[in-house]
Amino acid sequence: MAEYARKRKGFTLVELLIVIIIVGILTSAMLLLMGSAEDKAEATAILSDMRSMKSAMVIFKLEKGRWPDLASDETEIKKLFGGASLEGFDLVSSGDAYAYVLYDLTKNKGKSAGVKKKLALMADSSGLLQENTSKPPATPQPYTGGTIVEMKVH
Repeated sequence: MAEYARKRKGFTLVELLIVIIIVGILTSAMLLLMGSAEDKAEATAILSDMRSMKSAMVIFKLEKGRWPDLASDETEIKKLFGGASLEGFDLVSSGDAYAYVLYDLTKNKGKSAGVKKKLALMADSSGLLQENTSKPPATPQPYTGGTIVEMKVH
């Protein structure tokens, strides 16, 4: 009986396993939250880039009297865009009828389904449109998913 009277030193195997399981659960929850935050940050960066490209197109139109063509006006657009890469972007216009910025989500390492979901959540408030719904005579539809995101310039 005297053996049981002395104090235990250390933890039992069951106690250690419970602590390890709890730490594992907390770690996995944090990883899920971090992935969601990364998706939102990436979606916000895409939206910001599209708005910057929209501004570059408007400035080009004011200076040159026409909408830019990415193939022939790439150098000037790149200057107006701050020298950043134009990979993934396309500019579509038809005289003065309409002008759009398009962004291909498969470019620049591809974007995850989480990024597409975050862009879809931002679509109504930011003017992001579904591919091929924005050009007349089609009725523009908010972005709900897909590889191409559009934003109306004019």
